[in-house]
Amino acid sequence: MKQDKKKLLIFDMDGTLYTFKEGSFSKSVLRKKVLENASHYIAKKLNKSKSETRDILEYIEVKYGEDISLALEKEYGINKNDYFNVVWNISAKGIVKRKPRLREFLLKIREKYSYALVSDAPIIWMMNVLKELDVEDIFKNKIYSGEGRLRKVFGNSLQFVASELMFKPENCIVVGDQENTDIVQAKNNGMLAVLISEHEKITEADYVIKDIFGLRDILKL
Repeated sequence: MKQDKKKLLIFDMDGTLYTFKEGSFSKSVLRKKVLENASHYIAKKLNKSKSETRDILEYIEVKYGEDISLALEKEYGINKNDYFNVVWNISAKGIVKRKPRLREFLLKIREKYSYALVSDAPIIWMMNVLKELDVEDIFKNKIYSGEGRLRKVFGNSLQFVASELMFKPENCIVVGDQENTDIVQAKNNGMLAVLISEHEKITEADYVIKDIFGLRDILKL
């Protein structure tokens, strides 16, 4: 498959296409809803009381951090996809902070660049977000989620996406808001890295922009 466009833009989703109204996932309504859903899910799936469920979640937090799905799979044999489809099936309305003119901007980028959307979030949440942002059709068939063994946090998803879409690493531009999972992984794979941050910080990124619209100058749009 020959590519008509010479460069591939690999977008992160959370913190890149949108921001949380509370400023971060750790403080967000989304995290609260995920934990509430996870609690109900564990109680029902494992037939546990409220106190037993609370103890399980506390144990998971200590040993696995935020990766509840991995913990439930390893410790209790629960299918990750079943967990995600129940726990992460949350409407993005009122949770994500929409960026005005995002759709028009992404369509303009698509005229000159190929693109992909890569996130460690489950696909059901990604699709809910894209629908709320009215950009679902823009990323159609080029959405890479984090349910499987290919994840940014594992350091293997960016390379996979570039290879699958037939782009050399030096022709890829990664745009994200997380230093470790976006920027460091991009640089480790020989890709150009653009960090989205409202604050000055030490970074390995090639460019730092305040929001996604800062790409105008970098991409010469």
